[in-house]
Amino acid sequence: MTFFPRVMRAIALGTCMIAGVSAQASAAGYPEKPVQIIVPFGAGDALDGTARVIADRLKSALGVPFIVKNIPGAGGGKGTAEANKASHDGYTLLMGSTGALTARPLIKDPGYKTDDFVPIAQLVEAPIGLAVAADSPYKSVKDIVEAAKKSPGSVKYATPGPGSTQHINMEIFAKDEGIKLTHIGGRGGKGAVVKAMSGEVDFVFVGASNYTSLAKAGKLRVLGVAAKDRLPFLPDVPTFKEQGYDFNVAVWFGLLTNKGAPDEVVEKLRKVVAEIANTDKTRELYKKFNLNEAFLDGPDFQKEIDANVAKHGEVLKEIGLIK
Repeated sequence: MTFFPRVMRAIALGTCMIAGVSAQASAAGYPEKPVQIIVPFGAGDALDGTARVIADRLKSALGVPFIVKNIPGAGGGKGTAEANKASHDGYTLLMGSTGALTARPLIKDPGYKTDDFVPIAQLVEAPIGLAVAADSPYKSVKDIVEAAKKSPGSVKYATPGPGSTQHINMEIFAKDEGIKLTHIGGRGGKGAVVKAMSGEVDFVFVGASNYTSLAKAGKLRVLGVAAKDRLPFLPDVPTFKEQGYDFNVAVWFGLLTNKGAPDEVVEKLRKVVAEIANTDKTRELYKKFNLNEAFLDGPDFQKEIDANVAKHGEVLKEIGLIK
């Protein structure tokens, strides 16, 4: 009477052991096919540039294509949600950014939570700047502040999207200066820049690297950078601090995969990314996209993510985006 249950238990145990060995073998051979890196914003953004740098370096290191796929929309929420839905096998990675990963899940349910992802490494930081169309009447950050004081809510600005780092921090700036601004999402950094150039908004506040070619061509003017020092690729643009405002902001970009990927795969990716991130060749590639190296390994990147979730939660409550 007890023979059959014992046999079934033995078969089940054997199956589990085989599955475990198979998973370990699969992880050891990872990657055995192309890997996808989802960028939740459009092509040409700083986030996209970071993904293409790391994709090229991973291909060289691991011998298979790492394919960048842009899925813009919902301030980074659409692409991040797609990355969360993918198979949990390490063959879909996410190039995450501060706002989309840590703030949007606090505002509403975008189809993922921050802790649905496992951090591989933080890679870079992108300094942020404020720019206006070439024919704008505003010549300085002070001009914008004064205009907003005279007519609360009349000055409009664009960022990559609601809940982005740029949006949250510009609202902090507005609160500190006692002004009210009207925010319009740009569906990514490039979209936000277009809104400023077309006159739909009065200024744009996105990664400063988005401005370089347009500023050089005289199509827009960068009024200030929210950095400690002037940027080497925009040397003539004063910092906010030089203009009397203690305001310093950067957005980080990092590589993650969805939770459930084999631990061996995650650790292999962490090791390889750390090795290639800390090379002169990778640093030179970052410089071409005007990005600042800001590497953090997986555990330290997790601490940074947790700190951002806590900070953004407080700020979003203060500005009324969450209860």
